[in-house]
Amino acid sequence: MLLRKLHLCLLGAALATSVFTAGCQSSQPAQPAQTASQPAQDETVIYNKWEVETHRPHKDINQRPAEEQKEYHDWRQAHPDHR
Repeated sequence: MLLRKLHLCLLGAALATSVFTAGCQSSQPAQPAQTASQPAQDETVIYNKWEVETHRPHKDINQRPAEEQKEYHDWRQAHPDHR
């Protein structure tokens, strides 16, 4: 009788563990921690891609006219793979 209770407890613990750990899984793979400067570097790469795709000479985004800044912003929002 004691052995049966032990088996039931072990089975219950195994089932509970699988239920709790399944809720902790992420659908996205783990990524390394980003440094504080990395998001800015990523944005620079994306901005440079916009310049190339739109055949514009390289210029700091803050030196561009408001209309071109808006064009970049709209392009950025239209490319979800660059977010």
